Amino acid sequence: MKNEFSQYVDKDSVMTLVGKTKLEVMDQLISRAADLTKLSRDVIFRLAWKREQMMTTGVGGMLALPHIRVNDILHPYVIVGVCENPIADYQGLDDQPVRVIVFTIAPDENQEAYLQLLSSISRRLRNPKLIELIIGTVGNTVELLKVIQQESDPQ
Repeated sequence: MKNEFSQYVDKDSVMTLVGKTKLEVMDQLISRAADLTKLSRDVIFRLAWKREQMMTTGVGGMLALPHIRVNDILHPYVIVGVCENPIADYQGLDDQPVRVIVFTIAPDENQEAYLQLLSSISRRLRNPKLIELIIGTVGNTVELLKVIQQESDPQ
């Protein structure tokens, strides 16, 4: 079964991020993750920052892909955030500010499905035209959801 990330994105998992620092936008994402997953905010916070300390999740091209695995959830959650402000302190691999953050929380037990999901996100969002379309939706989560759920990448 193909594990396409857009199947995990709905109206509750898209958001505009209004923070100006990495900590502020991650805090918004972690709060939303706690609401959606019903997991402890503290647990998500600790896991997310532990992962971030291992290596930045700013992958370049204005994109960051923070991801964690946890017990006690039945399926993955994918939260897509568009930053109102470029996040200069994100420490992306290309030293450029981050504008799009896709935070993934997945069950701990299925490594293969987890890797397929991360690959799907990375493959789809490595398209600079799609990133520009996503940034263009800032402040409009209805439009952001439409862009994410498009079946094919923009031409």
